Amino acid sequence: MQYFNKFNKPFSINDIMKYKRGSHVGVVLSFLIFITFLFFLYVTVAPAIKIKEDKKFILNYLKIELIKKLSEDLTSITIVIDKTVEEGCVELEDFTKEVLVNSTLIVKDNIGNILEAQISQNNRDLFINRGDNKTDFFKIHVSKEFDEIEEGSMNQCEKLEKDDEGYKIGSIKVTKYLFETKIIELKNLSDYDYDSLKKDLNISGGNEFGFDFIYDNGTIIETKTGETKTNIYIEEIPVQYIDKEANILQGIIKIKVW
Repeated sequence: MQYFNKFNKPFSINDIMKYKRGSHVGVVLSFLIFITFLFFLYVTVAPAIKIKEDKKFILNYLKIELIKKLSEDLTSITIVIDKTVEEGCVELEDFTKEVLVNSTLIVKDNIGNILEAQISQNNRDLFINRGDNKTDFFKIHVSKEFDEIEEGSMNQCEKLEKDDEGYKIGSIKVTKYLFETKIIELKNLSDYDYDSLKKDLNISGGNEFGFDFIYDNGTIIETKTGETKTNIYIEEIPVQYIDKEANILQGIIKIKVW
């Protein structure tokens, strides 16, 4: 059998085999080019993918560690006094013994107003000015992040013992919250002793971080990060925090890694 090309000349078997060999060579070359392209793509992209995964890991790690550093216990205690008490000031006898707290506390009335309070010299009795409405309900917030109340006593305070005719402890609740004081403290540490904080957090060389805090009213505080030409990886975490007046507010921590 004879084969003819486009010039109507017969092909020999050798011609056909050469054509097939040429076709195979083209396929092999195409395959090699494709494999080379894939290798080049992998070499180019793989490091970037690894860096991204490393930064995500650090972000997750910092999210846990920073929350720990910014958190502290808040003990909230409700107190009810006998409604027949007429004095504008009361002395809760042995209060710190009954609930095992110290003098770093804030006292509020039933609508959230801060009331004047003092602790006795023996740190046992709590004096409370009941305010203009002479409230019979108090909410006492205790945390080491609050300032100590003054030591002393108030005049014309009615002494109340822990009983039905004096004061009753309604509930005691301990909850861990972020505190504004700790946020500001950590921000200042990052600004003025960044290397020490980085070492404390076990952040390895070649990795840097910073954080912003967005207050409930939109005010932002941020750590000094300087200029960076690399990609910055960010995660925002909605949180509840306690301000200096024992209010529970909403905020956002923005963690940055590069």
